[in-house]
Order: sequence, then structure tokens, then C-alpha cells
Amino acid sequence: MVRKLLSSLILSSVTSVVSAENLLDIYQQALEYDPIYRAGIAQHDADSEIYDQALSVLLPTLDLELSHTQTYQKILDSDNPVYTNVGSDNYPTNELNLSLTQSIYSFSNWAYYSQAKQEVKRVAAELEDVRQELILRVAKSYFTVLKKRDTYLGIDAEVNSLEKHFERVQTQAKNGLARKTDVIDSEARLLQAQARQIEIGNALRDALQGLYELTGRVPSSMATLGEELALVRPDPFEVETWINNAQKNNPSLLAKQETLEAARHDIRSQKGGHYPELDLVASYNRSETDGSLFGGGSEIETADVMIRLKVPIYAGGSVSSRVREKESLYHKSRNELENTWRKTSRETRAAFTGVTSSISKVEALKKSVEAYGSAVEFKQQSFDSGVTTSVTVLDAVRDLFIAQTEYSAARYDYLYNNLRLKRAVGTLTEFDLNQINNTLQGQEVSTDLRVLDEDLELSKVVIY
Repeated sequence: MVRKLLSSLILSSVTSVVSAENLLDIYQQALEYDPIYRAGIAQHDADSEIYDQALSVLLPTLDLELSHTQTYQKILDSDNPVYTNVGSDNYPTNELNLSLTQSIYSFSNWAYYSQAKQEVKRVAAELEDVRQELILRVAKSYFTVLKKRDTYLGIDAEVNSLEKHFERVQTQAKNGLARKTDVIDSEARLLQAQARQIEIGNALRDALQGLYELTGRVPSSMATLGEELALVRPDPFEVETWINNAQKNNPSLLAKQETLEAARHDIRSQKGGHYPELDLVASYNRSETDGSLFGGGSEIETADVMIRLKVPIYAGGSVSSRVREKESLYHKSRNELENTWRKTSRETRAAFTGVTSSISKVEALKKSVEAYGSAVEFKQQSFDSGVTTSVTVLDAVRDLFIAQTEYSAARYDYLYNNLRLKRAVGTLTEFDLNQINNTLQGQEVSTDLRVLDEDLELSKVVIY
């Protein structure tokens, strides 16, 4: 009774009118709620501001200053006959100053502007890298849940099979048709499978929490992979071609290239500290004084236009120090670029090999499942006839469900490795997710995991 209830709650297909959430649904939710991706967007928006900041140093600056001064003046003593009368007074002064400064030539400013343009390209590449990484993380988490779910299907079926076998052996032992060791072996193998069932159930819970990390929720049901899966080799079937494409398109690699170029312009910007700067400065001043100690007031307007040349002579060695600092950072960026390129090359090769090997693995495991299934039936018949021992049947059952679990995992690994390959090359898009999503034509499964096992005295646990 417990086993039937367990199967109905966990392992059976969901036939409700509410459609299961598929891979594309989870991705759309992750776009809105994944904190890593949202942080990447915020970082992109912040870093993009460098362009406007660099452009601003090339544009004119306009300053307006308004001031009001109250002056208190008192003559205590003076030898000047004009000030023979000691006196005091106070009066206000209102002043307006408008100034405009336009850089005519600054090597540092133009180098900074060139650096900013490279930085904009860098942050765009980094955002694309974050987006493609999100696609891969969604697929990995989704497939992990389905793999763990299929593993749970396998262990549950194995436990069912072992229970039936144990009951059969007990009956045969009572009738003198089986040995006591067969009963002991059957019971030990059943308890071992039940223990693994608990462990696999916990792994399934953790996999579901992986989806929660991405979207902030756990889907009530999920679409699974159908029986038919087309296994297609990478096109072109040459790993070097994929590596060459990765060098051109991988966003992480492109970001490092732009970082290196920006570092080169940063060196030029710091070297500009040795070069002269030429500015145009225009100012307008209006001052009103409503009185003074000497009587009367004044209203004065002044306009100035100035060409200002600034020639740096010596700054204590700070300019040269900053240049050396930026040169060291440039070499650091160059080595980081080389490291990223080697890593990308390795990932591309691994993904390419992963796709090709997954194809062979899926085909081989499919045949092995069929062979193990036939072996279980044959050995069960042999045991019933007294030809083989119970251990032989138990080993065959275990091998069958191991093969089924590996076969299921290999199919999801094939899909994931295809995404990995496109991710390494830098061409992974939502379209690729949609193509895989179309293969999820299997039955819908509930992710409402309830582990009920009276034999092991487990309480009911619901995962949301």
C-alpha cells in the first residue's frame, strides 16, 4: 500500500490540465529573477557610464557663481589725509561670475576617451558572457533535476523488484525450495536499496533547490525528455574549426581583448601627464557694491578671454610612476587574455568530445538496457527452476537499473554538451534552448516530492 502511494505521488505522470513548466519557461523566469544575471546587468549599466564621463572632458564646462558679501570696515588710525576722520561703515557686495572652459588640446583626455570606447565594448561582451552563462546554468539545473528524478525512478523500481523477489524467496524458503542464505541475501539487498533511495531522494531535493536559486521558486511540474532523441554530430565535424570560431566569438575572450586594448590606451593617458595642455577660458564678472567707507558705491562688469597653456615640468616623479603602474597592468591583462584563450580552447575541445562521446554512450547504453532486461528475466526463471542462486538474480536486477540510470543521464549529457559547445564558441542563444525545448515531449512529472516509507519509519516530507 505504501509503495503504491509513493509511486502515485512521486513517480507517476501528472495528468492535470495545468501544463508542466519546460526549459524555456524556467529560462524566462531566470531572466527576471536570477540574482547573478540581474547583478550582471547592473554592473553593465554602471560600467557603461565611463563613456559619458570620458566624453565630458572633451566638451566645454560652464560654471556660474553667485555670491553675496557683507563687509564691515572701520578705520582706527591713518597717516593718509584722506582718512583723517576715523569712522566705520558696512555695505553689501553682490557678485556674479560666469566662466566657460574648453579644452583645445589634451593628449590625456583624448587617450582617456579612446580607452572609454574600448571599455564600452568590454562591458557589452561581459554582459553577453553573463547571458550565455545563464542559459547554460538554467539547462544544467533543469537537466540535473530530470536526471535525479530518473535516478529516483530507477531506485524505486529496483526497490519494488527487490521486494517482490524477497517475498518470493521467503515463500520458497517456507516450502523448502530456497536456502536460508538466499533469504538473507535478498533482505540485505532490499535494505541496501532502500538506504540508497533515501540518499537519492535527498539529491533530488537539492537539485530542485538549484532551480530555486535561479528563479526564486520551484516549479510544480516539469516537462521531460521523450523516448525519441535525434543524435546529431557537431557540424562541422572538425574540432579545430570550432576552436577558431571560439577565438572570434567567445564573449569572455572578446572581453579580455577589449580589456587589453583599454589598458594600452590607459598607458597613453598617463603618459599625457608629460605633455602640454591648451585651454580656452572665457569669463564674465559683474560686481555691485552698495557703498564703502569712502562713500558711494560701484557697479563693474568685466569680460575676459584667455588662451591658457600649461606645460608640466616636474611633478615629483608621480607621472612616471603612474605610467609604470599602467604598463604592469597591461602585462597582467595580456597574460589574463592568454589564460582565457587557453581555457576557451580546452573547454571547446572538451565540449566537442563530450558531444561525440555522448552519442556513442547513448547508443551503447540503450543496447545494454535491453540486454540487462533480458538477463533479468532469464535469471529469474533460472532461479525459479533452482538452477541459479538468489544472488545471481539480485545482481542482474541491480545491473539493469544502473544501466537504465546511466542511459537516462547520457541522453541529458548529450543535450547539455551541445549547449556547452556553443557556449564555448560564443554562439549560444535562446534559439538553442528552444530547439532542445522542442525535444521535451515526454510525460509531465510532479516535483512535489513526498517520501513515505513505513518500513524505514520516515515521516512525510513535502518539498516546495
